[in-house]
Amino acid sequence: MKRALAGIAALGLVLGLSACSSPQSNAQSEGQKLTEQAFDQQSKAVPYPASELRSSLERTNLKERLIRTNKPTAQGFVYLMSFGKVIGYYTVKGKVSSTQSQMTTDQLIVTNCVTCESRSVVNAPGDDGSYGPNESGIFFFTTEGQMVTTNLDYIWSDNPISIDVPKLG
Repeated sequence: MKRALAGIAALGLVLGLSACSSPQSNAQSEGQKLTEQAFDQQSKAVPYPASELRSSLERTNLKERLIRTNKPTAQGFVYLMSFGKVIGYYTVKGKVSSTQSQMTTDQLIVTNCVTCESRSVVNAPGDDGSYGPNESGIFFFTTEGQMVTTNLDYIWSDNPISIDVPKLG
């Protein structure tokens, strides 16, 4: 009788745990394995070990870019391009930003069921409370305070570039 009860309890435990597992968690586990394999292969392709890297010009460049573009009072110049030709420019405050940027996370981790630890990643609402991506493009603020949004190609510079084009706006 005790064995029968233990068997029923074990079967209930297995069924309960399997009810909480999902194809997503298996896919996530498989994805993690593939990522680990890719990193393992990548580490073998590096011409010298990362531990021997004493300085990184890429990190130096990223730091300098952040310093230059993260000043609210900084002035910049945005040259808009259409079909490879500069069609005009704006004098701007600060930096150019992506319309896809947002101040909150774009994903949340939610628990799938009350009685287990199974979790999934789901899309979160954007800053404006809606779901889905924003329109593609960039936006910036002119030195006169005007917001400009565009999906044209552009060049941003922290100093004027010697190009003969009309100023926009």
